Amino acid sequence: MSVELGPPGGSVEGRAVAVRVGQAVLAIVAGVVAASALVPAFEWLATALGFGAESAVTAAFVTVGNVAGFAVAGVVFLFYAGDLDLLRVRRPTARDAAVAVVGTVGLIVAGYAILFAFSTAGLTPSTNRALENPPGYFLLMIPLSFLAVAVGEEVLFRGVVQGELRRALGPAGAIVGASVLFGLLHYLAGTGTPGERLVYVAVAALLGVGLGAMYEYTGNLVVPVVVHGAYNAVQFAVQYLSATGAI
Repeated sequence: MSVELGPPGGSVEGRAVAVRVGQAVLAIVAGVVAASALVPAFEWLATALGFGAESAVTAAFVTVGNVAGFAVAGVVFLFYAGDLDLLRVRRPTARDAAVAVVGTVGLIVAGYAILFAFSTAGLTPSTNRALENPPGYFLLMIPLSFLAVAVGEEVLFRGVVQGELRRALGPAGAIVGASVLFGLLHYLAGTGTPGERLVYVAVAALLGVGLGAMYEYTGNLVVPVVVHGAYNAVQFAVQYLSATGAI
């Protein structure tokens, strides 16, 4: 898709950057709109199957509907933009697997280190609204972290957003830009005061840098999907054990 933005007479490079940044933001908006449309449908499906409106299964359906919107919007956006080549997916190699294993451990350690650093500075992040769900939800989300959440979020933010920004800002700029946008979206998912939600945004953005770097290093979206899924699965497992009194 060829679109020219910017003032007449502006540099070609400046207009190209504006186009790619605009496309990245538009893709996120499309993802949010698609998610808003799919969530009620998935919620209705869960209740139609006999699950209560406040049940763990219905909550899981809602989460899947949300990230399905991200994935569908991302792929459709790239198709109409003629940029499907930005979605770099292939069979993982042994090197990819090694990066995924090291990356998973590194991201988990980094996550706790970031939280500790903020805590030391007297800053507390908000919690995700998803953690208000019943314990059964956390158990369901362990496999769904890999099968749905990580896929939807990584397709949109690493595959589409980072891909579009890469063509205008280069790999480093794309990683930072996509991570900032990834973090900002988490503001909507957080609870608590605006300040706590901004800390949550910062935590998500910093973790996004790691995911983005792994994508650029391997050139395979499967790697950040696996790492993201593993990171979330660990968080949900800990939350389940805590909610059930096991720890």
